[in-house]
Amino acid sequence: MIIGKNIIAINLSKEMISLLFDLDYKIMEVKDCIEGIRHAIRFQPDLVIAEINSPNLNGLSMASILNKLRVRIPLILTGSDVKYKKPALSFNNVNGFLLNPGKDTGVSRDKVKSDLESIIFNFDNFELSSMEYAYSFRQHEWANLLGKSNNNRILIVEDDVSFLKLVLKRLDSQNAYDLYSAKDGLEGVFKAFLVKPHLILTDINMPNIDGLAMSQMFFILNKPYPIVFLTALEIGEIQPKMKKAHGVVGIMEKKVLGDKETFLKDFEKHLIEALIRQKEWKKQIEETSK
Repeated sequence: MIIGKNIIAINLSKEMISLLFDLDYKIMEVKDCIEGIRHAIRFQPDLVIAEINSPNLNGLSMASILNKLRVRIPLILTGSDVKYKKPALSFNNVNGFLLNPGKDTGVSRDKVKSDLESIIFNFDNFELSSMEYAYSFRQHEWANLLGKSNNNRILIVEDDVSFLKLVLKRLDSQNAYDLYSAKDGLEGVFKAFLVKPHLILTDINMPNIDGLAMSQMFFILNKPYPIVFLTALEIGEIQPKMKKAHGVVGIMEKKVLGDKETFLKDFEKHLIEALIRQKEWKKQIEETSK
């Protein structure tokens, strides 16, 4: 038996929680997978066990997000139907699937206990997990981070180098912002944690993590950074997708970059909205944490 391992238990049944305590694991219970992701990143447990049909965000979506963020924590999903086993095990960070004990599944407590121990003992490396962060800072970005500046911090996330250079050129001409950039959504997520931007200007269609997924991750991770989408798509194409986005304060079409004055005027309008929205979010978070 593996003694004293730290486990985050997400929306598990009373029978499953009781079984984990009997195995002498240190259990941290959380109500849903959004809180599970936040706790996994903060506390770095040895294992996460989650009910696949959790509220707000299901176990499969949680596995996908942890995988994209490269959070290397063993994950076991539980459920009341064997149909969930195949999709659960399709993720390379899901180490096993367990049917819940009880009359509904016809699985005994002893069977679940045996299966759980078997999964854990078959882990290749059951040690404290580690995360790989994907970001790199250029010299002027380090200077901005280390210096004292009253400028608003702007993070541009764009995989097209030519567009990225043009955006940086347009904004840098004002000499009014501290500018940072990322080549895709994954790097954008990690850079945002360090930079704490006042506004993120991002493309939508990008490799690794697209702009919509990035906005969702900031919400899930309780880091509400204001986002403006800068896209080659028509606004009519984007609006249906906006229902899945969080923290978005505006949309700009890439063609506006051809007119410097219009671009800067629109950008400043969105920045003002972003600063107002960020103050509101900060106040809400402070009130919630009281």
